[in-house]
Amino acid sequence: MAFVTHNNYRSGVNSMPIANARPKRISNRVYRQCALDGFNARIKAELAGNVPAVPPLYSHSATRQSYYSQGWHSVTYLHVLKAKEKAREERKAQAIEVPNEQ
Repeated sequence: MAFVTHNNYRSGVNSMPIANARPKRISNRVYRQCALDGFNARIKAELAGNVPAVPPLYSHSATRQSYYSQGWHSVTYLHVLKAKEKAREERKAQAIEVPNEQ
């Protein structure tokens, strides 16, 4: 016979998520796209050098605007550095592809 406990309380130690756990993936594809649009818009703004203090209006739907803002605020300094490096590499590739025509 197996040991059966009648204790209905869960341990706070075992039920808590791990501190370094990744954020949960957005399951709805429409809202995931809103967050991705916000992320990409922030990257473009960072590369252009004119980042507004608040995210721009994306939708009059509060839920979609919220996900857009989440994507906007999820950009880190490392993302900006990677985007700048990628843009620099693309400019180099374009300069090599197009020789000076005389």
